[in-house]
Amino acid sequence: MKRRGRLCLALSGVAIGLAAAVLGGCAFLGGPQAQIDATPLSGVVPLTVAFDGSSSSAPGGISTYTWDFGTGGPAGHEVSGTYVYEHAGTFTLSLTVRAANGATKTTSVTVEVAPAVWITDENLNRVYKLDMTGDTIDSFQLSYTQPRGITLGEVQGQQWLFVACFNGGNQRIVRVDPQTGAVAQVMNAPAQSPLNLTFQVRPEKRLWHVDGLSRMIYRLNPPDGQVYDAFGQAYFKSTSPQVATLPFLWSPQGLDWTAAPNAAGHLWYLEGENRYLYKIKIIPAYDIMSSAQLQIVGDPVVIPVLSASAIDMYEGKLWVVDVDTHAIVEVDPATGVATGRTITGFPGAQPAGLEIQD
Repeated sequence: MKRRGRLCLALSGVAIGLAAAVLGGCAFLGGPQAQIDATPLSGVVPLTVAFDGSSSSAPGGISTYTWDFGTGGPAGHEVSGTYVYEHAGTFTLSLTVRAANGATKTTSVTVEVAPAVWITDENLNRVYKLDMTGDTIDSFQLSYTQPRGITLGEVQGQQWLFVACFNGGNQRIVRVDPQTGAVAQVMNAPAQSPLNLTFQVRPEKRLWHVDGLSRMIYRLNPPDGQVYDAFGQAYFKSTSPQVATLPFLWSPQGLDWTAAPNAAGHLWYLEGENRYLYKIKIIPAYDIMSSAQLQIVGDPVVIPVLSASAIDMYEGKLWVVDVDTHAIVEVDPATGVATGRTITGFPGAQPAGLEIQD
């Protein structure tokens, strides 16, 4: 009898385990289900993605929707909406739904955001937005003529295009809405032949500008164009033996800013007379009464583009506008060797400015 009792008890335990497994399986199959409907999942920055989680389901209903956009920003909790990806990259868009009983389910999709290429055309007075293959995404006519340098920068929390225009000798720097092409502000350029522009993001926001006639690099206040500092040939010759005997600020052909640790970033300057690319460290001012300082870092590198009009650094590589071949050429800034990657086929007659929006 004892043996039969043990056997019955053992069989009862197995039955209970099987029942729990079956019931657990039923509970799992009837749990919350998360579903994302999102479009588009790829495009050029800035990319607006419409997302919708209303097809998700759960027994007893869904109590909470939580969206993670993959950018490190705040989560969203609406059922549907839109989100703007303001930088290029690959992002994971995730949705977690919570059922009324507390059970959760997560699903995700991948969003691919490609960089945008902004160029100006000095002859046609137009600004073009391209993809990295050279196809036109958008373009608009400027009311100020002979646009040259172009850069993206921030004023009052909004992103703008800054465009330097020769404008028949009435030189201007205009702030333009990148979505509509509308001119929001017009500032006097600090000298007579405005060329390249670049925007310093941190530690403070500054606009850097190089002029071909005065042969100076200017540091400006983005909201109003006020000149904070001006650096000419004599300044660089006195602070760097590398340019004491070399052409420098003779024929400016490019200027760009990149972030750097323990500094206010680096300026990259391309000298057209000898095609030397210089890396310049920005040493910030100590207080409001002092000026920023510039220091050339390392030896310059020869760039193999004879007819450059603008440069931009993107993902550690230098992109150069080649006017003669009507192309944008990628170059290794450490060696000066062209990588073989180019952007071609874009419209216009005389490309003058370049900004790769990432």
